[in-house]
Order: sequence, then C-alpha cells, then structure tokens
Amino acid sequence: MIDLRGRVGARLKQLRQARRLTQEQLAERAGLSYKFIGEVERGRGNPTLTTLSALSDALGVGLGDLLGIETDRPRLSPRQASQVRDALASLETLVELSTDAGKKPKK
Repeated sequence: MIDLRGRVGARLKQLRQARRLTQEQLAERAGLSYKFIGEVERGRGNPTLTTLSALSDALGVGLGDLLGIETDRPRLSPRQASQVRDALASLETLVELSTDAGKKPKK
C-alpha cells in the first residue's frame, strides 16, 4: 500500500525548504497552524483538498506539483512564470493600444 500522506508530506517539506520558508511562514501564508504543517510534513496530518489547495497557493505551485504528479508539460520556476505573465500583460497592452489607435476618427 502506498503511504500517500508520507509522500505528500515529504513533497510539501521539499517545496517549502526550496522557497526558504519556515513552517510558521508557510502556515501564515496558507492560513493554517504551523503545528498542522509539521504534522502534514511528518505524514501524520491528513489535509483536506481545501487545505492542499491553500498550501499549493501559498507555495506558488499547482496542486499537481504539490502532490508530486508528473505532467507532460514543462515546468516553470516561479521566476519564469512571473516573466511569462509580464510578457503576456505587455502583449495585451500592445493589442489594446493598437485597437484603440484604429478607432480614432480620421481628420
């Protein structure tokens, strides 16, 4: 039988440490108790789906990443994801500006 709680706990700890967060900091970001974070990391806590979602949001990862589910799509670091969002916002601004320029009345 797979120790799912142990695997999720180990992945949570790995992601938290990679972001240089303490259990207390992660708990505050997720709106949880630091004691519960410790229990989950040790494989003793049994988080709900809502709690897992809050933890993934607090860590800036998808739920699949938190659960350690492999996907076929390439993974982006938080910095890369931020750069992609910035580039998309710039493109949207350019499209909006070009659309607005086309609506101006001709003299």
